Amino acid sequence: MRQVTFQVGRTGAITPVAELVPVALAGTTVARATLHNGDRIAELDLHLGDTVIVRKAGEIIPEVVRVLPELRPAGALPVQMPSHCPECGEPVVRLEAEVVTRCINSSCPAILRGALIHWVGRDALDIDGMGKKLVEQLVDKGMVKSVADLYGLTMAELASLERMGKKSAQNLVEAIAQSKTRPWSRVLYGLGIRHVGAVNAQALTAQFTDVVMLQGAEVGAIAQVYGIGVEIARSLTQWFQLPANQQLVKKLQTAGLQFAGATPAEPMGAQPLAGKTLVVTGTLPTLSRNEAKDLIEQAGGKVTGAVSKKTDYVVVGEDAGSKLAKADALGIAQLSEAQLLVLVDGI
Repeated sequence: MRQVTFQVGRTGAITPVAELVPVALAGTTVARATLHNGDRIAELDLHLGDTVIVRKAGEIIPEVVRVLPELRPAGALPVQMPSHCPECGEPVVRLEAEVVTRCINSSCPAILRGALIHWVGRDALDIDGMGKKLVEQLVDKGMVKSVADLYGLTMAELASLERMGKKSAQNLVEAIAQSKTRPWSRVLYGLGIRHVGAVNAQALTAQFTDVVMLQGAEVGAIAQVYGIGVEIARSLTQWFQLPANQQLVKKLQTAGLQFAGATPAEPMGAQPLAGKTLVVTGTLPTLSRNEAKDLIEQAGGKVTGAVSKKTDYVVVGEDAGSKLAKADALGIAQLSEAQLLVLVDGI
């Protein structure tokens, strides 16, 4: 292992990643492997320069599963989670109920980049031509400090960017304008509120047909919506209580985005679990059983209550029982909550 880097996601979650000497594994060359979180690093007793054993979890995600301490170089330093965000330098936090370390600075460039990429995605505002490289330019140059700033960009500003000619800039301005017609459900999903996926957003906007109703709703009322549990309801109310988020909603309303109107179910975009059958067993670190089910279903997967030969993955939490034993016996791939979130991009 050459080094450990720390990635910051759109929710501020910091994920440690082992940078490896490239190795052939299950048909591909692997140079990076997830370390999941600080608890996993401590459990592995990982040191810089360690020789490690890597596998593909669920035959998809490379992860470090074991360290070979007998091959550890002399004087190797232990790996520790950062005390400050590697992107913005602000102190990080770890809530008591979570295994994830987070940056909570809403102005963090990494969080902003993630929020923008989520906002312009196919299942959200679907802004054609707004890719990752362009988002990085807009953030790095300080041209966009929130998703609302997208709606003030001019053709001249966009044309000044690298690999962006006048025609491309015109097309992008038109695509941004077109996104104002997206329904309230997709705007809600695009806001990137924790645990609120595309399916949940549709259920919520069918019940709360404008943002005023949703902002003013109590946790209990939100939790009564089919498929929405207490954790999702709390996440929503906490998000809408923050002044910065209230200001963002006002700016987006002023820009002409849709914050009202019930919408029918829409076909989803990319679905990484399409055609897959999963079983959830045990207590997951941060997701309730219903929340995990919603994430899987919005990613195209199917959740069943029993393990069989037709099961593709078993999502395993603490105190997993007979289902885990049966999965072991049948040789079915197992996923942790962290691995599931990577698959469905729900962090």
